[in-house]
Amino acid sequence: MNRKEKNEKKRIISEYIDLGNGRYKDSEVDSLHELATEPDKYNGKSKTIRNKFDGVSSDGKYTREEETTYTLRGDKEGVRIEKKNQYHDDDGQTGENETVYNTGRDILNLFKSFLND
Repeated sequence: MNRKEKNEKKRIISEYIDLGNGRYKDSEVDSLHELATEPDKYNGKSKTIRNKFDGVSSDGKYTREEETTYTLRGDKEGVRIEKKNQYHDDDGQTGENETVYNTGRDILNLFKSFLND
């Protein structure tokens, strides 16, 4: 891809994704361009990871179950990946947090895991 083509694609991408001052390979620009121009193709696609492990606290041993869900969103607000992490301990303690990834580099890094399934 020549420089003019790449800059035009980056201009289009930047309407939907924060590219910041990042440097992107041609293949990365192509991937982000596809996400930006065809958001319905991946919108709502999600991946869930579940883990269960034992831990120790001042109250003794406990078992924690964690569930992390990554969801790709593409709409009028732009393209982003939402991460929701929830946990539940066998002693009744629970919690959750959410993170939104909306920069080009973060989206590329997380998007690779979507494609590897």
